[in-house]
Amino acid sequence: MTVEEYWSVDRLEGETAVCQDDGGALHLLPLDQLDFAVQESDVLRRTESGWALDPEEKKRRQQRAEALLRRLEGRR
Repeated sequence: MTVEEYWSVDRLEGETAVCQDDGGALHLLPLDQLDFAVQESDVLRRTESGWALDPEEKKRRQQRAEALLRRLEGRR
């Protein structure tokens, strides 16, 4: 079984995407290694052929973060 690897785009610095993996480590990803545009908060999934945008995973992560924030604020 292969474990999927995801990186979240934290910020863009010039021609580099600063990404964070699920363990919290930061990685510098040159934008010229991607054949698509990225923006802050995008989620990338490693594939056999390189990196791909994963909008469904981005949506899941945003929903989890919003739910956590509601719980912390005492709302449901």
